[in-house]
Amino acid sequence: MRFVVDKDILQDNISKVIPAAASTKVTSILECVLIEAEDSIVFTTNDMKMQMQTEFEAEILERGAALVKAKLFSDIVKKLPSGEVEVIREDNEVKIRSQKIEFRLPTLDPLDFPKMEKKPSESFCEFVASEFVDGVDKVIFATSKDETRPTFTGVLFEKEEDDFVNLVGMDGHRLAICKIKPIAVEGSFSKIVPAENLDDITKIVDIEEAEKVRVSFFENQATFEIGSTTVILTLIAGKFFDYKGAIPTEYSTKISISSDVLESTLERASIVSKDEKTNIQAVIFETNGMMFTVRSMSADGRYEEDVLCSVEGKDIRVGFNVKYFLDVLKELDGEINLFITSQTSPSIVQKPDDPNYIYLVLPIKMPE
Repeated sequence: MRFVVDKDILQDNISKVIPAAASTKVTSILECVLIEAEDSIVFTTNDMKMQMQTEFEAEILERGAALVKAKLFSDIVKKLPSGEVEVIREDNEVKIRSQKIEFRLPTLDPLDFPKMEKKPSESFCEFVASEFVDGVDKVIFATSKDETRPTFTGVLFEKEEDDFVNLVGMDGHRLAICKIKPIAVEGSFSKIVPAENLDDITKIVDIEEAEKVRVSFFENQATFEIGSTTVILTLIAGKFFDYKGAIPTEYSTKISISSDVLESTLERASIVSKDEKTNIQAVIFETNGMMFTVRSMSADGRYEEDVLCSVEGKDIRVGFNVKYFLDVLKELDGEINLFITSQTSPSIVQKPDDPNYIYLVLPIKMPE
C-alpha cells in the first residue's frame, strides 16, 4: 500500500472516524483504523457499538491495506507540516512521510479487523443537514447519563402521521421535543439512537460541510449517511416513555421574556444557589401581579432580582433547577414564553413563533 495526499485532507478524514476507535485496550484491534487503498482511500473504525467509515481521493501508487492505532495515527498527522504526506506499508510497518519527517508504526493484519454489516433499510428519513444538527442540539442536552435507565440515554426518532419526524430527549426531570420536516421519509419508525453517538455524528456534518443527512433503520441498527461518511450504530433497545401524555394542556401563568434577559438573570442567580446537601442549584420564580421576581439562596448568600417582562394569569411561586433552564436558553434566542402550571406539574418553555419545539421541565422543592 502506498498513497500520497495533502495533510489537511488526511487530517480531516481521520478526525471523522476517530470517535469510533475504542479508547480501552481490551482488544487492541478496536483501537485501530483500517486503511484501505483501492480506487480511493477508505478509513474505517469500529468499537463494536458504532462503526465509522469515510472515503476520499488520493494519489494511489500501490493498492493494499494496513491496520494502525487510530489515535496515534491522528496525533501524528496533526503535528505534520502543511503539504503532501506519503503513507506506505512495507511488511509489518506503516511509514508516514512528510518533507524530511518519517514515522514508522507497526501494523496488525487488516483481515482481522471486524466490520459491521450494513443492513437493508426498512425505513428512512432524510434531512437538510443544518436542520438536522439544529434539531439534535435542541434535544440532546435533555438526555440522561444514567446507564441504569438506558432509554433515557438516547434520542427518540419517531415518524408522525403528518410525515414530520419528532426528535425527543428526556432524563426524567425534563423533556425536549423538536419536530422536523424531512426532505424525504419512508416507512414508520420509533427508534432510540444513543446520544453519545449522535453528538459525534453532528460533528461530522460540520467537517463534511454536508447538505443532507440520511438516516436508515433496520431492526436494531441505524445507518447515517453524511457526504462521503457512513456511520453504522446499534440502537438502544426498549420502549420510550409516553412523552405526548406528559405535555400539559392548561397553565395558570404565562411569562413572556427575552431569552437573553432570562439567561443573564439565571446566571447571576446560580452564583448563590447551590445546596450543599443535594448539590442542586435551585431558583424560585415568583409573580405578583405584573411583577416577575427571581430568587436564590444558599449558605453562601441570597439573591433577588425583579425582571422586566410580560406576565399573565395567577400569582405563582415555584422552584426549578437553574441548570435545566440555562441548558435550554443556550439553544433559543429572541422572545420566549414560560407556561407555569403548578408547584408539582411540569412547566413549558416555547418560542411564540415556533410551534415545532417544546421543552418541559419539572419543578423542584423550593429552598426554605
